[in-house]
Amino acid sequence: MNVRTPADISKAPAGSLSEELSQLEMALTVLWNSARRWLSKRSSVNGLSDLDVFLMHMLAYRNSPMRASDLAFALAIDDMHLVSYSLKKLTKLGLITSAKSGKEVVYHAAKAAEDDRDAFLEDRSRYVEPAIRDLMASGLDVGALTKALRTLSGVYEQAARAAAFEKRSDA
Repeated sequence: MNVRTPADISKAPAGSLSEELSQLEMALTVLWNSARRWLSKRSSVNGLSDLDVFLMHMLAYRNSPMRASDLAFALAIDDMHLVSYSLKKLTKLGLITSAKSGKEVVYHAAKAAEDDRDAFLEDRSRYVEPAIRDLMASGLDVGALTKALRTLSGVYEQAARAAAFEKRSDA
């Protein structure tokens, strides 16, 4: 098997697919960190992490009870301990509620979470949407971009599983 090292990849000719993917991955990382900062800094509730805000807003957005595992799956989070800790924190703060449904615990957004989500949407319309509208006027298709990012998420998820399987097989 011909395995390329990071040194080989960094020597890839400019304009090559490898170089373009490196630039894409860098841009996605910067976007992710910027989006996380945006979510955690603009929440009206002090002390929430970006994950807390993501989960709270997911519950408010869906407006239906969800299990912790469903929330983790929707956000592609592998570490259930992080999700469980965040949900306990949000419940303790009164931002979400929990209830037993058979053997499962389900979570639902409280009024305070819905209010935070509404304030977030107002802030987004004020600070983010004007720039996105400008990009759309320049030809950006937000729907096509969203579809491409979801497809890329699937590609990277599959690649992660394949690489992990291969590493276990080599051991």
